[in-house]
Amino acid sequence: MIAQVFVETIRKSAEEAMCRGHDSEEITPSLMECLQYVYLHGTSPVRSIAWGLDISLSAASQLVDRLVKKGFATRGANDEDRRLIEVSLTGSGQESVEEMRKRRSDWFASIVRAMPLAKRRAFLQGLEGFLRVALALESNIDRACVRCGVQHTPGCVVSKVKSKRSRNDEPGL
Repeated sequence: MIAQVFVETIRKSAEEAMCRGHDSEEITPSLMECLQYVYLHGTSPVRSIAWGLDISLSAASQLVDRLVKKGFATRGANDEDRRLIEVSLTGSGQESVEEMRKRRSDWFASIVRAMPLAKRRAFLQGLEGFLRVALALESNIDRACVRCGVQHTPGCVVSKVKSKRSRNDEPGL
């Protein structure tokens, strides 16, 4: 029950942070997730967006259509293969993602800062331990990398787990 409440609190608060400052008709959580994917991965083919968001090609195409109509993204042909449609963010799209990421990060940081220091450390260590176990499967690592919304840094738990797995897979280890 505690896990369900935790997950729902995070999910609902993240969605609220995604859409705050926008008319609810203007930007939905699914549109923001699509924007964030392109923000993190740069200009992307619609096929990659579909894979990264774990949705159908048709659904990804519809999201991109909506983003283009709202002025958050542009769509163009790939220089090497004109059949491939690539999506890029406009200045407005990039600004929206950056604002959302800051609001979401500030919200989470404010909650963690409000915790007593010992509980804060235990919470963060517990989350990292949970992720290490949850990311034991390669498919979970790949999914987390695409969907976590955090660019890779040396301290990223996903990077640490992936690096450790790679070292353990080397011959002689």
